[in-house]
Amino acid sequence: MGRTKNEQVGLDYWSLLRYFVFGPTRHTTIGVAMLLDVFNVDHGACALMTSSNGRRIMVDCGHHSETQWFPGNALNDREIFDLDRLIVSHFDEDHCSGIGNLLTKVHVHQLVFNGSTPSEIVRQMKAKQGMRQGTETLVRALEQTFTIPVSLHSDAYEFGDMSWSTFQNRYEPPYGFTDSNNLSLVTFVRCGPHKIIFPGDLEVAGWKQLLRNRAFVNELQGVTIFMASHHGRLNGYCEDVMDLCPQLDVVIFTDEGIRFDTQRTAALYRQHVSRGIFFAGKHRRVLTTRTDKSMRFELRAEGGGQVALNIAA
Repeated sequence: MGRTKNEQVGLDYWSLLRYFVFGPTRHTTIGVAMLLDVFNVDHGACALMTSSNGRRIMVDCGHHSETQWFPGNALNDREIFDLDRLIVSHFDEDHCSGIGNLLTKVHVHQLVFNGSTPSEIVRQMKAKQGMRQGTETLVRALEQTFTIPVSLHSDAYEFGDMSWSTFQNRYEPPYGFTDSNNLSLVTFVRCGPHKIIFPGDLEVAGWKQLLRNRAFVNELQGVTIFMASHHGRLNGYCEDVMDLCPQLDVVIFTDEGIRFDTQRTAALYRQHVSRGIFFAGKHRRVLTTRTDKSMRFELRAEGGGQVALNIAA
């Protein structure tokens, strides 16, 4: 896949690494252990990880209403018709609005979600405000297609240099969590010294509950790429969590535009980034899809890599 006229490519702080262009099919490119694509999908989320042996995991599956970017179409354009895991953080529309397009275009082997929120619970949670098309399609898929419980972490399936695990709060009325945001499935994806966290729309109360889990705390301490919770809104920022991530390279906001004053949190996150990346002569600690659009990280197993911004997704 070549670069577009507007695509920007920058070297990160690690090393000078030539820009690899990967073919659309499974690859074994020397030197790159994992690709991370973060797509520009309005006020939503969608990211794709490709391992060294070509296995693919997608986290959330939003779409872009203005450009009509849909995840299934985008994968097909890359001649990808097979997705090993789809991880859905939670059942809000902006995180699953492209599910219908994805399922009609791509074979998804397994769908991973917070198992304490099966379809009947989601219907109860969404009863008051109603379910929009994406959420309804996702719930039907759980009822009709993805009916077998799946592992919430890497299993015997071969993901090459990539491994992953998840943590969750449980749906526990009347005194526990009953809101979609704090039931977000938190996903960690690891590749060599790199570790990415996808927290969905987790809010402070949900973070603090997970911090009671020692295994979760241990995972945080190795995070290098942090996807800001709730698109960077203040209620998703937890200082205690950020203080447990001393090796941060960058924080990423996935939001097309600042819709809420509480999203003006870049300075809060920036103070926690110990290293940052160098891009176009600038030292960047925070990236956003609203200014940097879709982005790609090429990560090496021994450390280092490269980032490209404003790419054709």
